[in-house]
Amino acid sequence: MNIEFRPVREEEVDDFIRAESRGFGRNATDAYLAHGNRLIEADRTLAAFEGKRLVGTSTSHTLKMTVPGGAAVPTGGIAWVTVQPTHRRRGINTGMMVQQLHRIHERGEPLAALWPSESAIYGRFGYEMAVFGERWTVERQRSALTHSPEEQGQTFFVDSWEARGIFPDVYQRVFSVRSGMVTRNDAAWDDELSGTPQGRSVAEIFYVVYELDGRIDGYVKYRIDRSQSRLIIFELVTATDEAHAALWKFCMGVDLLDTVEGNNRPVDDPLLWMLADPQRLRRESQDALWLRLVDAPVVLAQRRYAKEGKLVIEIQDTICPWNNGRFQLDGGPDGA
Repeated sequence: MNIEFRPVREEEVDDFIRAESRGFGRNATDAYLAHGNRLIEADRTLAAFEGKRLVGTSTSHTLKMTVPGGAAVPTGGIAWVTVQPTHRRRGINTGMMVQQLHRIHERGEPLAALWPSESAIYGRFGYEMAVFGERWTVERQRSALTHSPEEQGQTFFVDSWEARGIFPDVYQRVFSVRSGMVTRNDAAWDDELSGTPQGRSVAEIFYVVYELDGRIDGYVKYRIDRSQSRLIIFELVTATDEAHAALWKFCMGVDLLDTVEGNNRPVDDPLLWMLADPQRLRRESQDALWLRLVDAPVVLAQRRYAKEGKLVIEIQDTICPWNNGRFQLDGGPDGA
């Protein structure tokens, strides 16, 4: 078996999307093809070919990630990683992952990040879990908030085209102070507000914002699942405590539903402390963001530290050998 690793050409992007979809056990719909074409940067893909047959897929998105202290660090966002079931256990994924890290380094991006479909896959390539996410389910009839800021603003619905002009500003305000958040470019926002990759009708998605003194301080994107009597929050992003409380109250106040489900909630979301009956909040923890230090000295110098101090670190890295060596980290609240 002779495997060639290379980026796909523009005319091969649809084949790349179809192969990725097969790798996850589904056929690519027209909506999913459109989703992929919005997001994929062909020159950042790395696919595996056996002859002319595409047998493995991977790509990296151009991102920046906020690290402790507020710096936005260039990051390669690994995604769309699959190997065709006919070609498993042949080293294809290893070849793609190693070469992706080298390509990310060549682009001057000191971090690589991903959300794994399986936790056991990526540790051998130097990735480690960095951020937990939680799925929260609240019984709506037991969801009263008794310890929350008083709201002076108002909530109201917006259409998807209005959200496109509003949400990025709120997201950017939170991104600048929230470690672990990544940037979204125009293509990502267009995709985020166009429905879902599975082709769900935009009519099933709702957008609500919180406004105070003419400024939008938060938003929520959600849908209603009548079959299971639940409201499902896709994303709730707020720049103030008041907006956070107001949007949770809104979601919990929607009638004719039994539960409110919030996906990918941060572990320090203060909702737990605001609930009158916190025992009615069910929390399911899961690993979310995994990180790989592609250029370890650069990344460690970008972030800030709680106290002044020095630490000598010795790195042995068989995949990214430029990291090998002994380094002294001298850091504190003002820099490193």
